[in-house]
Amino acid sequence: MSIIKKKGMVIFMSRKIYYVWIALGIAVAIIAGDIISYHIVSNKMELMQTDYEQRVSELVEVDVTTQLEDKAKEVVERIVENNAKSVTASTEEDTLSVNTVYQVQRYDVQKDTTATDYETLPQDLVGFTREQADDYFKDYMNRLPVEEYLDGLQSIGIVSFSAERLVVKRIYDSSKVTYRFYLIAVDGEVVVYYGDKKTVYEYTGIETKNLSKEERTMLKKGLEVKDEEELYGILENYSS
Repeated sequence: MSIIKKKGMVIFMSRKIYYVWIALGIAVAIIAGDIISYHIVSNKMELMQTDYEQRVSELVEVDVTTQLEDKAKEVVERIVENNAKSVTASTEEDTLSVNTVYQVQRYDVQKDTTATDYETLPQDLVGFTREQADDYFKDYMNRLPVEEYLDGLQSIGIVSFSAERLVVKRIYDSSKVTYRFYLIAVDGEVVVYYGDKKTVYEYTGIETKNLSKEERTMLKKGLEVKDEEELYGILENYSS
């Protein structure tokens, strides 16, 4: 009897252990399933989060790009409008008239002084724009009056320009005038020009045929004369 009982106990204990192992296996399977499910759900959540962030980023980028394009368009339109206004204002206002104040600044390089005068606007400048006025003064320098040449005028420039006031600066340097007169033979006569070589100072009436060969050669090329003292010294010599 004791053996049977022992055997029964052994059998009973074996079944008990068996059931315990089954229970443990089920528990492990459930836990493993939960873990796998968690990872699957977690991965799906990460994918959803990434997709959501990407969509939001795209939407934000599109919105920002649209805003920048709108802003750029607005700036361009404003610039075009301002330029149009400037051109209109320049066309309508920045033109010289008889009422324009004409201010002339004269700078003497040798003395390092500036004198300012107010003059009547030259008739030729009435109705001119700044560009036209610039061309006028360039042409003036090319056809410089003899008085300006002798005074040593080197340049003329516009300091400021508006319909109300025109300010011009003239720069003089008498040291640049190396000779004031110019002698040359014209049709067999000694003629005196100013240093600009364009304006006649005097027709002397002295015939070149009465001069020496050397003097005739010099007059054929042209003779630069520093001042009046030197000029009259040369003419006196030709006449003697």
